[in-house]
Amino acid sequence: MTIPITLDPYLAQWWRFDSGGADPIEIRRGSPEADFLQVFLRRPPADFRPEPPGPDSVSVLLPSFAAKDTRYYFWLSPTACRLFVDLIRTRFDVALWKALHRFQAVFRRQDDLIYAFMEANGIEPDERNFNAIAKRYQRKRDVYRKAALRQAKKCAK
Repeated sequence: MTIPITLDPYLAQWWRFDSGGADPIEIRRGSPEADFLQVFLRRPPADFRPEPPGPDSVSVLLPSFAAKDTRYYFWLSPTACRLFVDLIRTRFDVALWKALHRFQAVFRRQDDLIYAFMEANGIEPDERNFNAIAKRYQRKRDVYRKAALRQAKKCAK
């Protein structure tokens, strides 16, 4: 049983690569995604009609759970689906931060680092993906810098 999940192109490409490149994406046992699905998969509502995956969707192969038979429990509510996408996006942000925000990265061009990250993580190196990833990294970096400045001011007092 599979379910479609709509993701931004760069995120779909990264997650597919990070998950081993299979299509549909196979969820690793014990992963945060598997734990999430085990908790939030539900029986579909009576009026549920599956829609074909869209162009920005990835198919996710549901893992088997001892307590939930995925032949019957294969639906995520819209809220649970948004949370699932947030979980994947958070994992991406952590991987991006770990790869790009190192001391030696301060001295290199950011665009080259992002393109290298994209190549190393199975993300198509096009302008749309680059811009989305660059913006995510800038936001994370700015939050980090502001927090570091606040901490430095506290220590100086």
